[in-house]
Amino acid sequence: MTDLADDLDQRTGTRSGARTDRVRPAVRQAMAAAGFAPMDLGDGCHAWYRRSEDGTHALISHNNALDGDPAVRDWIVGQYGERGGFVEVGGLPLSRALEGADILPSPVRPDGSLVEALYPSIQQALDDLG
Repeated sequence: MTDLADDLDQRTGTRSGARTDRVRPAVRQAMAAAGFAPMDLGDGCHAWYRRSEDGTHALISHNNALDGDPAVRDWIVGQYGERGGFVEVGGLPLSRALEGADILPSPVRPDGSLVEALYPSIQQALDDLG
């Protein structure tokens, strides 16, 4: 495991200060069911974190927070590379952000170059990078 991955694993969970006791049950249950754990990103920012087998990880947040109305289109999802790169989509309801965590492509191209891009929709990210 790399140093970055080790650092991310150490920062997840309630030990990091990312409290979930005030998160709406619907959000907390959906995130736990999808394999996400709370993460304190620093500077008052929090996100839900899930690591993939390929070394990338997904983050989902609502305005840099763990909680928000699941139906409101303010959620952001991103896939992040272990050594850099990101593919992010914002303006989603929570259900669509969870779908995006499963289908967004890796931010690392087959040739090893990194993608760093924000997309207005999941479909546009898939069309561009798929």
